[in-house]
Order: sequence, then C-alpha cells, then structure tokens
Amino acid sequence: MTAIFNETQFLQSLAGDRELALELLGAFMDDSPERVTSLKEALDADDMGKASRLAHSLKGMCGVVRTDILVSLALGMENAAKNGDKAKTVALFTDFKSNLTAAHDEMHKFING
Repeated sequence: MTAIFNETQFLQSLAGDRELALELLGAFMDDSPERVTSLKEALDADDMGKASRLAHSLKGMCGVVRTDILVSLALGMENAAKNGDKAKTVALFTDFKSNLTAAHDEMHKFING
C-alpha cells in the first residue's frame, strides 16, 4: 500500500525543519476534521457553493502537508460541487474521509517516531 503522507517530500519542502513540520502537522490534524464536518454539513444542506469552497480550502491544506492523494480528491470534490454534481461530490467525499483517516495515522507515526 502506498503511503498517503509523504514524509520525505514534506520534510524536503521545509528544508528539513522538523520543528516546523510538527507544527504544520499539528495544525492540519486539528483543523482538517472541523473542515470535513463543515463540508458534510454543506453537502447535507445541498449548498454546493459552500461545499466547493470548503473542498478548495481542504485542497490547499492537503497540499501544504504533501498528501497528493488527498489533494486530488479535494480537487475532484471542488470541481464536482462547482458543477452541481452532488452524487460525485459525495462519492469523492467518502474516499477523502477514509484517506484522511489513514493520513492522520501516518502523520501520528511521523510525529511520535
């Protein structure tokens, strides 16, 4: 199984600054569940404009921590929501959530290792 969180690429993007890496990962792991909850609420309310904006925000956050799979899924959600395709957005959201959980697990290992 391919890692979702590429710790080598992430550290390289920060010039090897592990302290900054830990700070960014902590912020990501604190903030991403809240944004996922907000995205689910937007989808439940059929607010595709808000869903698109939240997916865009998640895409940026995922890019900072170098989780390419999550970036791709968030981009897909952003575009699907922008096009009003709720079914596709929800399907991508489901994939995003499961991959986010796996990414958080990998990030915890990096932080504790």
